[in-house]
Amino acid sequence: MKFFGFMDETGVLVNNTDNKSYFGLGLLRLHDTSRLLQEITIIKAKHKGIIQEEYKKKGINKNVEIGELKFHSLKSKKYLQMYKDIIDACFAYEHFYFSAILINRSKIKNKSKNTWKLHLSFAKAHIKEHCKKKNDAIVIIADYLNKPKNAPFFEDEMRKLKQVFNASMLESETSIFIQLVDIFIGAIICRYKHLGNTHKKVETKPKMQLVKYIEEKLEQKYNEENSKNGNKNCSGNYENDKTLKGKFTIFGEKFYFSVYERQ
Repeated sequence: MKFFGFMDETGVLVNNTDNKSYFGLGLLRLHDTSRLLQEITIIKAKHKGIIQEEYKKKGINKNVEIGELKFHSLKSKKYLQMYKDIIDACFAYEHFYFSAILINRSKIKNKSKNTWKLHLSFAKAHIKEHCKKKNDAIVIIADYLNKPKNAPFFEDEMRKLKQVFNASMLESETSIFIQLVDIFIGAIICRYKHLGNTHKKVETKPKMQLVKYIEEKLEQKYNEENSKNGNKNCSGNYENDKTLKGKFTIFGEKFYFSVYERQ
């Protein structure tokens, strides 16, 4: 099967002054993009109308513009339902395959490599791990990153993989699918930061509300796939945990969601 593969990352790899202990790299594989794009466009237009109507009721004449979707930008509850509706659309979509790798910066062994080379090596490893069926082929579309002078181009390096028949980098604001990756890996990193009993102030914030909603939808998807196929469609610690924290894979005939930590 041929796929579009959308990649994005969060955090830093080797900057020890950064207080984020994990680097996250996400890959969204889609066989087709047009139908999901249409669904999300409709959702955004619907919520734009709702928010604008709320302003009118308050006597505020304001033109609402819903820009780039990013997890860290979810600071107001007025946008939370829109994000939830988009998650619903993703999980209802046929052939929705998402995988994320989490890398604990303290465990990076080869720190002699520069950040760009580390990024390339992790991206290659992630693609090979999640696009390895014999007849699978993928075009990689990644969020744009500035490369060091004289360093190899991202596109050239990705095309060295036998699974990759082409590659490109785009500004994330131009691709809703790169933005989807940002939302999912942002939610995963957020869960890693907030485990166990979380302060009520954190629990009620829109970001954590979205994290918990994704976890609820994953549990629902997990139960649906098991009921449909009569067997356990999961590996890792998901059954015991049911959160975005940890190594697990939920797989169905037309659905895949994986989170794993690179050791």
